[in-house]
Amino acid sequence: MKNSTKNIISEIIDRDDCPFTEFEVHGFFTGLILSFYDTKAIEDKIIKFLDISKNSLSDAHELTRHIKEELTLDSFYIFNKNEEDFDKRATVMSEWAYYFLIAFQDNNSTELLNPETQEIIDILDEISQISQKYKMNEEKDITKESLDDIDDFVVKSVLYLSNKNDQ
Repeated sequence: MKNSTKNIISEIIDRDDCPFTEFEVHGFFTGLILSFYDTKAIEDKIIKFLDISKNSLSDAHELTRHIKEELTLDSFYIFNKNEEDFDKRATVMSEWAYYFLIAFQDNNSTELLNPETQEIIDILDEISQISQKYKMNEEKDITKESLDDIDDFVVKSVLYLSNKNDQ
């Protein structure tokens, strides 16, 4: 994720002692942006779920603008592909996907999904369990390639969902 986006997330986390990591917050906001919620519902979800004050809503709106801008400019990325700690990288991917799904889905949203979107959601659900279900391969090149492929899938999926919402 871009430094400006990272800085806003840090502000939100620090101001209200938000108990989530930067990747959890980023995934959560990305899921909200691509969800079927109206603005009021999004604000309520941000305040309640992230346990932040209404004073932080201006930062939340700024973060939303930054992420939307990255999506429209096709400059959206999340993970550091140069991270050599593969367990950490897998954990970050897992956290991001899990919190994306929490924000994106609600009890009624699955009825609104087309088959392509449902397939993306199902794969993101599997990605959210990487840390629990899979052990990183000891062959560095294979593990890096696999994590790069997952990274590419996540980014392309988010861009697909973003473009789908714009139609």
